[in-house]
Amino acid sequence: MHPAGVSKISAARVIPVALIAMAFLACLQPAKSSPLGDQINCEIQRLFQQHSQAVVRVRASDSMGVRLGSGFFVDAAGTVYTHAGVVLKAEDVTVNFGGRSLPAKVVASDTRSGIALLKTDCLSPFIPLGNSDTVCVSHPVLAIGFPGEREVSPTIGLVAGRDFHQNGKQFSTSHLRMNMPVQPGYGGAPVLNMHGDVIGIVAARIGDGSSCHILPIRAAEKVRSDITRFGELRPGWVGVEVEDAPDAVEGSVARVVDMKPETPAAKSGLLKGDMLLGIDNNKVASIQDLVDAAYYLTAGQDARLQIVRNGEKMDIAVSPALHPNANASPLHAEAVAPAAE
Repeated sequence: MHPAGVSKISAARVIPVALIAMAFLACLQPAKSSPLGDQINCEIQRLFQQHSQAVVRVRASDSMGVRLGSGFFVDAAGTVYTHAGVVLKAEDVTVNFGGRSLPAKVVASDTRSGIALLKTDCLSPFIPLGNSDTVCVSHPVLAIGFPGEREVSPTIGLVAGRDFHQNGKQFSTSHLRMNMPVQPGYGGAPVLNMHGDVIGIVAARIGDGSSCHILPIRAAEKVRSDITRFGELRPGWVGVEVEDAPDAVEGSVARVVDMKPETPAAKSGLLKGDMLLGIDNNKVASIQDLVDAAYYLTAGQDARLQIVRNGEKMDIAVSPALHPNANASPLHAEAVAPAAE
């Protein structure tokens, strides 16, 4: 009872001691739980216990000092995803998990996506990969990472949307924005759906860290696919400029406005005024869709452009060249804020 109410109880209204005791005991009883809340609590605990052993602390050192981040095993052969901003040009990299510390080799550090692949010599637990294309706003998610030197821990949130920019910089492909707090050291941590599948990797904190951007797992898998198939990164590029037309054609407003000479687009037979509908199996309805679709192009591997020209649908073959920014600086090195010693 609020203290202000005590003085208002008159002698004529003395509450029997038995009733007071009953009320006190009732307050001590646990609140009636919600079946849905219990189910969510149990599911989060289950996912954390099931997959936290496959999450690693990444420790990288060079002449600038020591950086700490997170990562996770993506297969049983010791392959780790982490963030490029953690490893940078590290001279010594180790991963720590389950009380073990193992040296790791940097297999690839992708400058466009901002993620890195590491390889350790061990049989490893791993987290299955999900479908990031089916993720929708309001879907609940769980991230598991290492906040600095602290133990592995979970953080939960909701999918808030898809973004193409952060702090004035354009992402190489759209990122999922999460209403989910992340601490320094969470860069490279896996983000899971409620089925326990990885749908993205923590790429950058937003503002004070109360929310974050994650790279969709499909975009990360483009990096691993290049390394597995070719032994190197092969981001593709066709050199076409597109604008959003005022009127849609076949559901798309992506209109070709220019092509630089001698680019794959110019050599393909693409013309100014063509309306883009897709690249391979990636639908294009706007400039933003084109950015996403172009990210999955592979240098030297023929692609198929679906267009509309003068009201007629057609396919045009194009052979992408190596992306001009293939050797640029890591995109998210400043934004990921890895923990440092």
